[in-house]
Amino acid sequence: MKTCYIIGGGAFDGFFDKIEEKDLVLAADKGYTLAQKQAIKVDYIIGDFDSSKKPEGVKVIALNPIKDFTDTVAAIEMAKDLGYKKIIIYGGLGGRESHTISNIRTLYRYKKQGIDIRLRSKKKEIFVLKEDFFYKYQGSDFYVSIFSLDNETKISLEGLFYELDSYPMSIDDSLGVSNETAKADFKIKVHQGAVIVVFEDKSC
Repeated sequence: MKTCYIIGGGAFDGFFDKIEEKDLVLAADKGYTLAQKQAIKVDYIIGDFDSSKKPEGVKVIALNPIKDFTDTVAAIEMAKDLGYKKIIIYGGLGGRESHTISNIRTLYRYKKQGIDIRLRSKKKEIFVLKEDFFYKYQGSDFYVSIFSLDNETKISLEGLFYELDSYPMSIDDSLGVSNETAKADFKIKVHQGAVIVVFEDKSC
């Protein structure tokens, strides 16, 4: 599936994907500066440029700084309009906490529209599940935290250090924090509702 990569203006510790011919790369505002440092070729830059200088000589979509959405959401909307249903955001974690929280909440909004978005960095990855998920063990162990986004969520966990069987998880339930991989493949089954999943390196 073709992928849209968005470089945001948060903490950025590298780019870890291979960009294919049909993929799209967008920079949200000062994310362009971060992309330049990593020699990432950007197709478009979108933003209000209230936190960075508007670049010259590239495809720029300038937004009015007085708006009801973030530059990252504007980039997601552009990707959606261009037919991309898989989006990976770098620079969407760290930086201003308000933007990090906004980005995490945004994942669920677009998941309900059939668009899969992941926040990715060197040591973390965050995404939303409304369906079953299978992870093939790749030789390294990490923390797996799972939080409900609905008061009627029901999940099962197989292959993680702590397993669950059709567990009813409410939106204020913290049971899912800091589970761990167990040197094996694992499954997250979402029987109903939706969850946010956080992968974190054990060095975090």
